[in-house]
Amino acid sequence: MPLTDFIRYLNAQLPFSHSQLQLTSPFYSEGGRVLVRYRHLRLESEFLPIVETAGGGVRGHAARLLATAEHSYQSVAEPAVFALPESSEELVFVDRLTRTLHTLNYLTYLDRKSRGLLLLKVHPRHVAGVARDHGLAFEEILRACGLLPDEITLELGVPEDADAGHLLRAIANYKLRGYGIALAGAGRRPPGLGLVRAAGPTIVGLRPPETARSGAVRRYVDALHALRISALVRGEEQPLPRAHLLENGFDLRTEPPRARLREAS
Repeated sequence: MPLTDFIRYLNAQLPFSHSQLQLTSPFYSEGGRVLVRYRHLRLESEFLPIVETAGGGVRGHAARLLATAEHSYQSVAEPAVFALPESSEELVFVDRLTRTLHTLNYLTYLDRKSRGLLLLKVHPRHVAGVARDHGLAFEEILRACGLLPDEITLELGVPEDADAGHLLRAIANYKLRGYGIALAGAGRRPPGLGLVRAAGPTIVGLRPPETARSGAVRRYVDALHALRISALVRGEEQPLPRAHLLENGFDLRTEPPRARLREAS
């Protein structure tokens, strides 16, 4: 299906209706890319290569949201975008909208043989705001795109005040539908190992501030490896020396994007 026809199809689907927003056609195309209009913002996708620390091969890509004010063209930080929703319902809607945006761009960005892992964030308030059947609505969207949940890994942040019981039930729902699961900490703390054992993700992500104490980090990564979980460093903003990553046993790292989404020919 041509991209313009598919965008028209998605804009007509019920999962994107939201009466409070009066947003009927959030998706549009420009230069061969898919973008979203939301509250006077222009939302775009960027893809960060996920690279094997030891061999350097690209395992897949992590999606990142870029936001720009429509009239001033000023960049807007991702946390500021997710501060705009006025209700839990709207937050869930926007979070699902951005993941759909990334999925569409990923399909046009790389051919099937080159795609590999697609890592998509799920906002913690989305997880908390959905009572049951986590991942069902997004699965319907993926199938419309020609994808299955087992081609997607969902990255769930773990805030310090997270309801562990609800989070684990949500993860069980996601896994039941076939999604891969990655966990990420909040601030300077990685997810607790007790929660990691109970959740059974395939990846745990850390940021450079969480890797400052080498001895403690190595013990944490070794514990992940004992559970057959890969350790990922989100290093696109603050790259760490490869020797440091190897010393601490990290399996994967993210890198800055190597190229912008391709323009239409």
